[in-house]
Amino acid sequence: MIWYIIEIYKLSPVGTKLTQSTNKWILEHILEKGWGNGYVAIPPTHPAYKMDWDTILYDIDVHGGITYNDFGDGIRAPKDWWVIGFDTGHYGDTMERWPKEAVEAETKRLFCQLLDIELGGL
Repeated sequence: MIWYIIEIYKLSPVGTKLTQSTNKWILEHILEKGWGNGYVAIPPTHPAYKMDWDTILYDIDVHGGITYNDFGDGIRAPKDWWVIGFDTGHYGDTMERWPKEAVEAETKRLFCQLLDIELGGL
C-alpha cells in the first residue's frame, strides 16, 4: 500500500529580506517559483524504501527529479514510512507553469510510478 500525500507545504520566500537594492532579476527568477511540492509516502515493504534521491535504482520521471526523501513525520505519514518528493523551485518554475493543480497532477504521476514499482511493473 502507498499513501498519496499532497500539499505538505506551499513555497514562499519566507525569510527573504527585500530591499530597494534587490535586483529585479533575482525577484523574477529566484523568488518566483511554482505553487509548492508534491510527496508520496511508501511503506517499509516497498522496493524503493530508504533509497536516497540521488541513488534511487528506479527510473522515476517527475518534474526536476526526486529532490526530497526522508522518514514520515508521524502526522502526514507514519514515522517508519519513506517519503519521496519533488519541488517546483527550479529555474523557470513559476506560479503560471506550476499552479496547485499541476503540482497535484505531478504528484499523482509520481504516485502511479511508485505503485508500478511496488507491483513489479518497472
